[in-house]
Amino acid sequence: MEGVQPLEENVGNTPRPRFERSKLLLVASIIQGLGLLLCLTYVCQHFRASQVSLQFAPVESIQAQLQTLSSDGCENNFIITLLKTYGNMEVQNKSVVIRCDGFYLISLKGYFSQEVNINLHYRKGAEPFPILKKDRFANSNVVLRLGYKDKVYLNVTTDSNSCKQLNVNAGELFVIHQNPGGYCAP
Repeated sequence: MEGVQPLEENVGNTPRPRFERSKLLLVASIIQGLGLLLCLTYVCQHFRASQVSLQFAPVESIQAQLQTLSSDGCENNFIITLLKTYGNMEVQNKSVVIRCDGFYLISLKGYFSQEVNINLHYRKGAEPFPILKKDRFANSNVVLRLGYKDKVYLNVTTDSNSCKQLNVNAGELFVIHQNPGGYCAP
């Protein structure tokens, strides 16, 4: 037993490979470097994104007040006169002119002096969209696909044959483009 050393002394005298510790430090340094690179990339992209201007067209919208309605003679058919109060769309000949293709939210609110039927016209040759039937209070929302050169206007009819003027209180029409980025006329 003279040639055999105790177990504790054997473990301490065995040569260990020196590259274990240096290999672990190398892997840790690489991971830290990748983390730093990722952080730097994020900061640079965030800084660059804040400097880039929007390249999409602004959202097309209009808010228009409904004016007092009058007909020609003693007819019971009225076209609503619109007065633009807000937005970047235009009113021409009592119609909202559509410049961009896409889906539009059309909202009508108002109180009329007599019971009315309201139809929404939006495209030549297309059937009008009924919004209100025999009621005085309008609170209606509809989403329609509209295209360039469409014109949105409201046709109001009454069952009354009187020649009196039809009044509207707090009437507003909102037309809002829902998906900007498609074709838009200049």
